[in-house]
Amino acid sequence: MTGAVTLLYGGSIYGHPGLDALLIDGERIRAVGRLEELEEYAGDVTERIDLRGRAVLPGFVDAHVHLFHTGLVESGWRIDLAKETRAQVLETLHEATRTRGAGEWIVGYGWDETDWSERRYLGRDELDRIAPRNPVLAIRRDGHLLTANAAALERLPAAAPERLIDREAGLLREAAAAETIDTVVPDRAASLDAVDAAAGLCHRLGVTSVQTMSPLRTVPFLMEGRARRRLRVTVCPEIESFDAIEPTGIRTGFGDRWLRFGGIKIFTDGSIGAGNAAVSEPFLAGGTGELNHADAELASMIRSADRAGWQTVVHAIGDRAIEQVLRTHETVGSDPMLRHRIEHFELPRDGQVERVAKLGLALCMQPNFLGNWSGPGSLYVDRLGIERDRASNPLRRIVDEGIRLGFGSDGMPISPLYGLHWAVNAPYPGQRLSAAEAIARYTTSSAWIGFAEDDVGAIEPGLLADLVVLDADPLTEPGRLGERSVEMTLVGGQIVFCAPGPAE
Repeated sequence: MTGAVTLLYGGSIYGHPGLDALLIDGERIRAVGRLEELEEYAGDVTERIDLRGRAVLPGFVDAHVHLFHTGLVESGWRIDLAKETRAQVLETLHEATRTRGAGEWIVGYGWDETDWSERRYLGRDELDRIAPRNPVLAIRRDGHLLTANAAALERLPAAAPERLIDREAGLLREAAAAETIDTVVPDRAASLDAVDAAAGLCHRLGVTSVQTMSPLRTVPFLMEGRARRRLRVTVCPEIESFDAIEPTGIRTGFGDRWLRFGGIKIFTDGSIGAGNAAVSEPFLAGGTGELNHADAELASMIRSADRAGWQTVVHAIGDRAIEQVLRTHETVGSDPMLRHRIEHFELPRDGQVERVAKLGLALCMQPNFLGNWSGPGSLYVDRLGIERDRASNPLRRIVDEGIRLGFGSDGMPISPLYGLHWAVNAPYPGQRLSAAEAIARYTTSSAWIGFAEDDVGAIEPGLLADLVVLDADPLTEPGRLGERSVEMTLVGGQIVFCAPGPAE
């Protein structure tokens, strides 16, 4: 034995039918078996946890999240507008002007017009009425569009592309939105509070590892206190920082078990909700979205990253964007060993799934999007029509094709149990997986696409003891996956979250 020894017993051990006990030695799993088999170590055990029939799973690996942003919302620095009515959003922002004082920035996040009876974007005139003396940014739930009031429009950074700004409506999309958001940043103390808050939220939800799409400027805050925080973080910085990173020799995998670099993040299009995903068939309201980069520019980005030993993590939602990414990898001849990824991959057309498999690319998708926006009467039906909605997010075909598919939340919401529920209980058959298939995508497969499979993602001797205890076996009632609760979370054998009244 090498350190503190913990014995979990009296429950189900995921991936090990019929076994009911798990021995942790220090940070790693020592053995899995039946309690009577592991009792030979009884004299060395320093802590015993009676599971009382609960289920132990590998800790969830969220393969696509915005950790710093999540923390800013969780800590209250950015105002949470999720699931509020239009009137409530305006009242919440108005209240912030009273508490923060005239002239102070107000940044809110999470509104979604599809939650409202009147399905139109928040407008500049509405923000002007409730905040005439404060610059206000109200970020839509998908992060690809925000509404700014007049005071905020006067302070836009020079780098914000004018063609992506509708000043009359106060709407900013893509790079204009991102450039503006990046100018309104917290100080060091608030930044550290945000990272701590995000880690605490992850622990409560059973997330033990994240692959975060985070600006390079946030890395110092992620580094400070990383071992104390006990969340395994893989950072995927934006392509705009590549010229600064590349000369250092840092590449994918650099770091330690608490903080490492993953892939370089590239955006090729927008989102369905913002109406700017790059599609071949027009949206029902018109338009086919926009590609963010010319073919030659994207090829240069992927070729440079590939040659420097960097995985690429490429956002592509519409079929035109997906086509551009596939065509680029075919042209560049990128190295499959780098596990290059496509993020979201929501609207592939015929033949594109098979080309992903042929190229050896990995995918990271967000099943929670199905719960948010797919199905009869949904946003996707409104934007795309029923047939394209039904064909969206073809998880069944992707898994059957043998493609490496990991799941992430994109923070909408961050809860893996919510995402797992919708992967199993999606609106259409082509979107559905079995419970076991879905769980593998939030554990083993997400670990693999993040180059962490030798440490996390499964319950096996030798792997790190990153575990989540659920109230019941998630395989027994797949239709109620979203109702399962996280009772306990362990990272490296240490309990980082314990719900009131769980097994002790």
